[in-house]
Amino acid sequence: MPAADDSEHQRLADLAEIGDIDLSQYAPGTFGCHEAMHTVSIMLDMTDDLLLQHPAILANPDFYRLAGEVHEALFALYQAIGEKHLAE
Repeated sequence: MPAADDSEHQRLADLAEIGDIDLSQYAPGTFGCHEAMHTVSIMLDMTDDLLLQHPAILANPDFYRLAGEVHEALFALYQAIGEKHLAE
């Protein structure tokens, strides 16, 4: 897992790459934030349906563990977004 400093450096680089946009359109309580939360929800469903239930994943304990970690991380992200987005 990348160090916090590496993650922040990458976040800032990615933010710079998207250009000059109004980030207030994506703040908690906005449609933009709701859209991100919905995207995570779709990815959660896909991870469950298409990864965790895939025979190749089920057949390999390492694959299954990694896919489970992805699912757990997406669920944590969904909860984190929802906590801020729905509080607004």
